[in-house]
Amino acid sequence: MAKVLLRIAGLNGQLVLLADRVIITRDGILNMFTFGFNSKREIPLSAISEVVFRNATIFTPGHIEFVRSGRSQDERKSAKHSTVKFRKLQGQKFEEFKEKIFEMMEQSSRQRTK
Repeated sequence: MAKVLLRIAGLNGQLVLLADRVIITRDGILNMFTFGFNSKREIPLSAISEVVFRNATIFTPGHIEFVRSGRSQDERKSAKHSTVKFRKLQGQKFEEFKEKIFEMMEQSSRQRTK
């Protein structure tokens, strides 16, 4: 298995960043009802076209969503499968996770253009 670069737990899932992909796992009975038995998503970094990030406030949780390139409007409706929510206190760690993904995507695009 590849080396884990970052690991973070949110309200409705855990994010793991590897050198080539992001893994979203969801434990617990409530997540089983919401996301089904196959609640593990592996998204290659090369397939991510954008990262949608909304900071949490005192009243609403924040979220980070990984948008896959070429995703249709129907798939957009099921964006909950590639979104993890977090509390305001976790905001800084999720921001760091987002920045690390951007950094890795930039490195990958530079390597492809060489």
